[in-house]
Amino acid sequence: MSPKTSSRFGVTTAQHQQRGLSLIELMVAITLGLLVMAAVLALFLNVTRTNTEMAKTNRQIENGRFAIQVLQDDLAHAGFWGTFVPNFDDLTSRGAPLDAPDAIPNPCLAYSTANWTAAHTKNLVGIPVQGSAGTCTVVANQQANTDVLVVRHAQNCVAGVGDCEAEDANKLYFQASLCEAEMSGIAQNVSTTNSMSLNANASATDDFYNGAIIRIVEGNGKGLVGKITDYEGSTRVATVENITVPPGASWAYVNNGSFYAFGNGYALGTSGFIFHKRNCTDAAEKRKFVSHIYYIRNFASTAGDGIPTLMRSTLDLSSGALAHQAAQPLVEGIEGFRVEYGIDDTSDAGNAVNNSAAIAWADPFNLLSPTNRGDGVPDRWVGAAGVTCTSADDCDAANVVAVRVHVLARSESLTRGYTDSKTYRLGSIAAAMGPFNDGFKRHVFSTTIRLVNPAGRRDTP
Repeated sequence: MSPKTSSRFGVTTAQHQQRGLSLIELMVAITLGLLVMAAVLALFLNVTRTNTEMAKTNRQIENGRFAIQVLQDDLAHAGFWGTFVPNFDDLTSRGAPLDAPDAIPNPCLAYSTANWTAAHTKNLVGIPVQGSAGTCTVVANQQANTDVLVVRHAQNCVAGVGDCEAEDANKLYFQASLCEAEMSGIAQNVSTTNSMSLNANASATDDFYNGAIIRIVEGNGKGLVGKITDYEGSTRVATVENITVPPGASWAYVNNGSFYAFGNGYALGTSGFIFHKRNCTDAAEKRKFVSHIYYIRNFASTAGDGIPTLMRSTLDLSSGALAHQAAQPLVEGIEGFRVEYGIDDTSDAGNAVNNSAAIAWADPFNLLSPTNRGDGVPDRWVGAAGVTCTSADDCDAANVVAVRVHVLARSESLTRGYTDSKTYRLGSIAAAMGPFNDGFKRHVFSTTIRLVNPAGRRDTP
């Protein structure tokens, strides 16, 4: 039927019949709207879930990389002692060194002059990296099947200079001398067989040189090596064991690279910093002694929270005592920690390294290849249990020139619908970790760090 029309003032209009949606049409429209809303909601939830997982993954990667960076930066300074080079690792030395480490030290032995004997300090300086924490109570709540890493060195900045921490008379510092007058001397007079007077440059402090090793380089006793067991500062008289003939007044002596010795030795403590720079006028630099212990704790902030965390304990002053302090959390979510040590125990000539013997050169006229010292390149890799030190001539710990660090970073929260059925290899020595069969995501981060200071000293052209 055609619509009705009407005409007024010559204008024709059509009258259309109007009506609303039917019930069926309304229900279809509502259904389509709900479907669209459901799709948008699902998309929103998926995007949110993806963003959450991406954030967790990014944080996991960030934690793993940061843990590696912290360890790498500290290990790069291991064995740095300013201008001092241990005699056993000094390719310019002559004669058999007496400062070769002979035991792995207890890193948590609190500082005192009674505790930190010459023998203990010799091992601390000669073994800058170790995998044993000894009797450390600061290594608490350690995560099962993880390693401990100890790193020692002098601070890479001078106390009180620039942004470096100001000097504190109660803290531990390391000082080495470059003054030639402090590096050697002439015996002033003759006493008994094992007693000699040092020159006027020697310290006026009683027992200051106890434990120092000196070598007679000129005079009737040339070649003799002895250790100072007692020292009287007012008279400069030292009791020296192993000197079998009376010292002559013209005997010339030098330090043999030992604790509190004359110049090319060092002072390590809270006092007794008498050494000078090469001009013998300006005081030698003092650097803070750094000792760090790294391990994994099985919780982050509250016991039982289940978030494994990389921890670090630092040797510092607290309540008047110099000792390793309670460990502080560094990086959360680090579940696995394994360390492998590169041992340089074979010379480039193929002979075994013997740090307690005088350096033997393949060609005595061209000192390019020591046959009983390492070449700075790892010959084998071992785990913490394989880094031993039973004597001065059998001490793998003193021959560590590189370190491989492996960390297993874990997400801090579960991922719904995910099950971790993988196994993880943290190096080639330790057993694999996993499968964990839980909802945490994991990733292994590894790096190899060359110990620049110990390895670099062994480099030859």
